[in-house]
Amino acid sequence: MVTPESAAQLKTLLNSLNGKHGILGCLLVGRDGSVVSSSLPAEVDISTIGALSATLFSNNDVSIQRMNRGNLIQMTLLTDQGILHFYEAAGHFLVVLTAKGQRINLEGLIRSVEEQGRSLEGMLS
Repeated sequence: MVTPESAAQLKTLLNSLNGKHGILGCLLVGRDGSVVSSSLPAEVDISTIGALSATLFSNNDVSIQRMNRGNLIQMTLLTDQGILHFYEAAGHFLVVLTAKGQRINLEGLIRSVEEQGRSLEGMLS
Protein backbone atom coordinates (compact mmCIF):
# COMPACT_ATOMS: atom_id res chain seq x y z
CA MET A 1 0.00 0.00 0.00
CA VAL A 2 1.39 3.38 -0.98
CA THR A 3 0.76 6.13 1.55
CA PRO A 4 0.52 9.79 0.47
CA GLU A 5 3.98 10.39 1.99
CA SER A 6 5.56 7.45 0.16
CA ALA A 7 3.73 8.46 -3.05
CA ALA A 8 5.49 11.83 -2.92
CA GLN A 9 8.83 10.11 -2.32
CA LEU A 10 8.21 7.75 -5.26
CA LYS A 11 7.36 10.67 -7.53
CA THR A 12 10.53 12.52 -6.47
CA LEU A 13 12.63 9.43 -7.11
CA LEU A 14 11.14 8.91 -10.58
CA ASN A 15 11.53 12.61 -11.45
CA SER A 16 15.21 12.44 -10.50
CA LEU A 17 15.81 10.11 -13.47
CA ASN A 18 14.19 12.43 -16.02
CA GLY A 19 16.72 13.97 -18.37
CA LYS A 20 19.56 11.62 -17.40
CA HIS A 21 20.86 9.56 -20.31
CA GLY A 22 18.03 10.77 -22.54
CA ILE A 23 15.28 9.57 -20.19
CA LEU A 24 11.88 11.05 -21.05
CA GLY A 25 10.19 9.67 -17.97
CA CYS A 26 9.43 6.63 -15.85
CA LEU A 27 6.53 4.56 -14.59
CA LEU A 28 6.28 2.42 -11.52
CA VAL A 29 3.84 -0.35 -12.39
CA GLY A 30 2.27 -3.05 -10.25
CA ARG A 31 2.24 -6.66 -11.42
CA ASP A 32 -1.41 -6.18 -12.38
CA GLY A 33 -0.48 -3.32 -14.73
CA SER A 34 -1.74 -0.53 -12.49
CA VAL A 35 0.38 2.63 -12.49
CA VAL A 36 1.63 3.42 -9.00
CA SER A 37 3.57 6.55 -9.98
CA SER A 38 4.76 8.32 -13.11
CA SER A 39 7.17 11.01 -14.20
CA LEU A 40 6.14 10.86 -17.87
CA PRO A 41 4.76 13.95 -19.62
CA ALA A 42 0.98 14.45 -19.36
CA GLU A 43 0.40 13.70 -23.06
CA VAL A 44 1.65 10.10 -22.65
CA ASP A 45 -1.05 7.45 -22.09
CA ILE A 46 0.42 5.99 -18.91
CA SER A 47 -2.43 3.54 -18.26
CA THR A 48 -1.92 1.76 -21.57
CA ILE A 49 1.86 1.75 -21.21
CA GLY A 50 1.56 0.43 -17.65
CA ALA A 51 -0.78 -2.41 -18.55
CA LEU A 52 1.18 -3.46 -21.63
CA SER A 53 4.53 -3.18 -19.83
CA ALA A 54 3.39 -5.51 -17.05
CA THR A 55 2.18 -8.04 -19.62
CA LEU A 56 5.37 -7.75 -21.67
CA PHE A 57 7.67 -8.22 -18.68
CA SER A 58 5.63 -11.08 -17.21
CA ASN A 59 5.43 -12.97 -20.50
CA ASN A 60 9.17 -12.63 -21.07
CA ASP A 61 9.85 -13.72 -17.49
CA VAL A 62 7.88 -16.93 -18.11
CA SER A 63 9.81 -17.52 -21.35
CA ILE A 64 13.16 -17.00 -19.61
CA GLN A 65 12.17 -19.44 -16.85
CA ARG A 66 11.09 -22.05 -19.42
CA MET A 67 14.54 -21.76 -21.00
CA ASN A 68 16.03 -22.53 -17.57
CA ARG A 69 17.74 -19.12 -17.46
CA GLY A 70 16.38 -18.04 -14.07
CA ASN A 71 14.11 -15.06 -13.43
CA LEU A 72 13.99 -11.93 -15.54
CA ILE A 73 15.34 -8.96 -13.60
CA GLN A 74 15.91 -6.33 -16.31
CA MET A 75 14.97 -6.00 -19.94
CA THR A 76 15.89 -3.43 -22.58
CA LEU A 77 13.95 -2.94 -25.80
CA LEU A 78 15.21 -0.75 -28.63
CA THR A 79 12.51 0.69 -30.89
CA ASP A 80 12.39 3.32 -33.60
CA GLN A 81 10.89 5.65 -30.97
CA GLY A 82 13.61 5.13 -28.35
CA ILE A 83 14.47 2.71 -25.57
CA LEU A 84 12.20 1.05 -23.06
CA HIS A 85 14.10 -0.32 -20.09
CA PHE A 86 12.40 -2.48 -17.44
CA TYR A 87 13.65 -3.21 -13.94
CA GLU A 88 11.90 -5.52 -11.46
CA ALA A 89 11.74 -3.95 -8.00
CA ALA A 90 9.95 -5.46 -4.99
CA GLY A 91 7.07 -6.94 -6.96
CA HIS A 92 6.77 -3.91 -9.23
CA PHE A 93 8.21 -2.89 -12.57
CA LEU A 94 10.14 0.30 -13.12
CA VAL A 95 9.63 1.21 -16.77
CA VAL A 96 11.95 3.85 -18.23
CA LEU A 97 11.33 5.49 -21.62
CA THR A 98 13.89 7.54 -23.48
CA ALA A 99 13.04 10.45 -25.74
CA LYS A 100 13.01 9.92 -29.49
CA GLY A 101 16.18 10.92 -31.34
CA GLN A 102 18.45 10.98 -28.28
CA ARG A 103 21.94 9.52 -28.27
CA ILE A 104 21.87 7.14 -25.34
CA ASN A 105 24.69 5.84 -23.18
CA LEU A 106 23.06 2.47 -22.51
CA GLU A 107 25.52 1.50 -19.80
CA GLY A 108 24.89 4.78 -17.97
CA LEU A 109 21.13 4.36 -18.36
CA ILE A 110 21.21 0.83 -16.95
CA ARG A 111 23.45 1.87 -14.05
CA SER A 112 21.16 4.81 -13.15
CA VAL A 113 18.06 2.61 -13.32
CA GLU A 114 19.71 -0.03 -11.12
CA GLU A 115 20.60 2.60 -8.51
CA GLN A 116 17.07 4.01 -8.45
CA GLY A 117 15.62 0.51 -8.55
CA ARG A 118 17.48 -0.39 -5.37
CA SER A 119 16.15 2.79 -3.74
CA LEU A 120 12.63 1.85 -4.86
CA GLU A 121 13.02 -1.61 -3.40
CA GLY A 122 13.82 -0.05 -0.04
CA MET A 123 10.75 2.17 -0.25
CA LEU A 124 8.39 -0.59 -1.41
CA SER A 125 9.53 -3.35 0.96
